Amino acid sequence: MKNKIKIHFIGISGIGMSGIAELMKDKGYQIQGSDITINDNTKRLKKKGIKFFLGHSKKNIKFADAVVFSSAIKKNNPEIKAAVEKKIPLLSRADMLSELMKNKKSIAIAGSHGKTTTTSLVGDILSKANLDPTIVNGGIINSLSKNNRYGKGEWMVVEADESDGSFLKLPHQISILTNLDIEHLDFHKTKENLINSFENFINLLPFYGVSIICLDDKNLQYLVNRNKTRNIITYSIKNKKADILICNIERKKTNTSFKLRVRTNKISHSKNYKFTINTIGKHNVLNGAASIIASKIVGVRNSVINKSLSSYIGVKRRFTFLGKINKSKIYDDYAHHPTEIEATLESAKYLKINLVVVFQPHRYSRTKMLMSSFVKALSKVDDLIILDTYSAGEKKISGATSKDMYLKLVKVNKNTIYLKNIKNLNIILSKYTLKKNIIIFMGAGSISTIAKEYFAFNG
Repeated sequence: MKNKIKIHFIGISGIGMSGIAELMKDKGYQIQGSDITINDNTKRLKKKGIKFFLGHSKKNIKFADAVVFSSAIKKNNPEIKAAVEKKIPLLSRADMLSELMKNKKSIAIAGSHGKTTTTSLVGDILSKANLDPTIVNGGIINSLSKNNRYGKGEWMVVEADESDGSFLKLPHQISILTNLDIEHLDFHKTKENLINSFENFINLLPFYGVSIICLDDKNLQYLVNRNKTRNIITYSIKNKKADILICNIERKKTNTSFKLRVRTNKISHSKNYKFTINTIGKHNVLNGAASIIASKIVGVRNSVINKSLSSYIGVKRRFTFLGKINKSKIYDDYAHHPTEIEATLESAKYLKINLVVVFQPHRYSRTKMLMSSFVKALSKVDDLIILDTYSAGEKKISGATSKDMYLKLVKVNKNTIYLKNIKNLNIILSKYTLKKNIIIFMGAGSISTIAKEYFAFNG
């Protein structure tokens, strides 16, 4: 039956859409899709035999039995309009993901930051425990070279996206909330709406479900205090009221060890067991702790969890090492929010080498709302190069451009450069590569492509 059903994905090149399309292909459906761009996701899908249409046309859905669209697709898209006219079932990406989750026991990971890494950690632990999980992630998992995994086991691990409210469509038995920054107000409109949506996400749990929540985040503390109806396990590095306290943290250059002090009977744990995660940074210790708690609820042994954590090789664009140019090490990182920037810088400082950041702001609206926080975070960089803003389709906002950010930053960090012409990047970076530096290309727009092109030309 499945192999006779053809599903068309509008916007299939996106990271979220490509993952679900590939998963549906693995389940035996006929999959095709369209987009206005070709990228690494598209190339991966085409290699798998998924038909791809460059550009959008009503002809593309001629033989489709269902049409799936991403949140980036407008209602006037010709394929959307044609599907409505032909009465072909239309589903959002979240609707399709929800359908997949209905037949599984699911773990949904939400939060402003860290959810991609935490999803990959939980997925890897369950895989190494031979539970054969299905995984849908928002980033490329290095161990899989893709962002999804089709498994025949009963568990499914999913990154839950709060940016458009779609995480409220996802049924699950276990949830993880890593943090809650005031973001995505283009959709949620107000801080109160955003916080309420996270509260509604917690309340999606069935009565027997569990939500694992980081108590180091003030907004999540507020939601924990408000909760009267759901089972919650809290974890923290610094808040001694947490059910699970992360302690005895030992930082090394490439990994971090820690123990968990458990103060709840909701999970059993040997108090002297030490875990080692193959990455650095406080934020990754928190991500690791959340993944341990979820895995223990599922029933995975400590030894299996630790084996997974100690061999973890990360997610693409999370402090990803590209290689060396002369004496400098080059990294690519997705950080585009002040909290993420501070977390990446906190990790990098343990390497004890001069830090050079090439930063591309993402969206004028985000820059405007968080300008002071960006200045505070980026002022800690040894040498900073600011590129023009990646607009993501937004119109320029006065007072929220890269140059505006530069003018504020240069007052507190004299080693700041505003680079309008990207062609001059090679010349500027050449002096840094002659010394031992860490050079991080940082942002969520086209900066990763810029980093790869720079390394390909000079590496």
